[in-house]
Amino acid sequence: MRNGYPILATVMPAALLVWGVYDVALAVPTVSPETNRIVDEMIRQQEGRFDRIGSFSRLQHYSVTTGRFGLKAELVARVHRDRRQGKTYEVISRSGSQVIQSHVFDPLLEAEVETSHQTPELLTREFYSFRLVGEATFDGHQCYLLETQPKQNEKRLLKGKLWLNKEDFGIVHAEGKPTESLSFWVGKPMILQDFTKLGGYWWAARRHSYIDNMWLGKADLVIEYSDYQFEPRRAEDITEAQAMASATP
Repeated sequence: MRNGYPILATVMPAALLVWGVYDVALAVPTVSPETNRIVDEMIRQQEGRFDRIGSFSRLQHYSVTTGRFGLKAELVARVHRDRRQGKTYEVISRSGSQVIQSHVFDPLLEAEVETSHQTPELLTREFYSFRLVGEATFDGHQCYLLETQPKQNEKRLLKGKLWLNKEDFGIVHAEGKPTESLSFWVGKPMILQDFTKLGGYWWAARRHSYIDNMWLGKADLVIEYSDYQFEPRRAEDITEAQAMASATP
C-alpha cells in the first residue's frame, strides 16, 4: 500500500499500523452527535474490510536514511495476515547497514507479528476518544478531520489526527505520535501514513516516520506497501461467526 495494521499495527499497523494520553485524570469533553455518527461510520467501514477477507498478503519495502554516520539500509518482506492466526512474514531481500537491519527492521517486523495476535482492530472507542475538529481536503479527497486521543499508553496507539473520506468514511491519511516508544532505536517518531482504496476499502500505502534521537540523529524511516493479494472469507467462517453472534446474550 502507499496504504493496518500495527493499523494503524503494524500501521497501520502498521502499522497502519498504527501509530497518547498519560495515566492522569482528564476532563472528558462532551462528544457531539455528529462526531458519534462519523466515528460509527468509520468503525463500520473498518469492520467491513475484515468481514469480507479471510487473509491477505502484501509487500512491505522498508528504507532508512540517517543524518548521523550516513547509514542507509533497505529490506523487502512479504507479510501475510490470516484472520485466525495473525501475521507471519518472509524476508525477500536486504541491503545496507547491518546495524539498521538488526536494530530497526527486524524488531519492527517482529513487533508487527506479535501485535497481530493481540487486539486486531484498535481504532475503536475502547482505545480512543475522538473529536471532530473540522473538514479538510487531502490528495483531492474531501475529508472529515478527527483528533485521536488514546485512552492508554501503548506503542500501537497514536495521538494525532485522521482524515476520513466524506463519501465512505475510509481513512485517507493519518498522522501522530505513538504513546510509547516503538523501540530503543526508533523512539517516538512523528508518523505520517497514507492509504489507498482497493476493492472498495482503504488500505495502508505508505508510512513515513521522522526520527530524531541521540542514536540515529535525524533519520527517515519509510515503509511502502504494495502488491496486495486478498483471499475472500470462507462461507463456513461467516456462518460460524453469525452463529456465535446470535448465541451471544
